[in-house]
Amino acid sequence: MNIWDKLSQVNLEDKKKFQKIFSDVVNKIQNNAFPLTVGETEKEDYYIVIEENRMSSYFVHIVPKQVYELFKEMQEKAPNQVLGFTVMAGKHNNKDVRVSCFGIQCNLLGKALF
Repeated sequence: MNIWDKLSQVNLEDKKKFQKIFSDVVNKIQNNAFPLTVGETEKEDYYIVIEENRMSSYFVHIVPKQVYELFKEMQEKAPNQVLGFTVMAGKHNNKDVRVSCFGIQCNLLGKALF
C-alpha cells in the first residue's frame, strides 16, 4: 500500500478539536500573532511542524500524534508535494505561508474557517 492510500484510510478521533486548532492557527498567522520558527513543537496530542521551503513556501503543519509517523514518512517520500489540504494564510519573508492539518478531511477543514 502506498503512502497516499495509507493517508486516505486515516480516521482520526476528535476531529472537531483539530478543526478548531487549524482555524486558530490560520487566524493567528493572518494577524501576525504566530511565530514562524522552523522546526517541530510538541503539544499535548499533536505537533506543529514548520517547514520553510516546501514548494517555495512556509508550511505550518498541524499533525495529530496518532498520525505523526505517517506524516514523517510522507514528508520524506514526497518532499515537493502538498501533504493534504492547505490554505494560504499570509506572507513571511516574501514567501507564502500555508497551513495544513494532516489527516483531517478537506471538507471539515474548509468548514472550520467559516
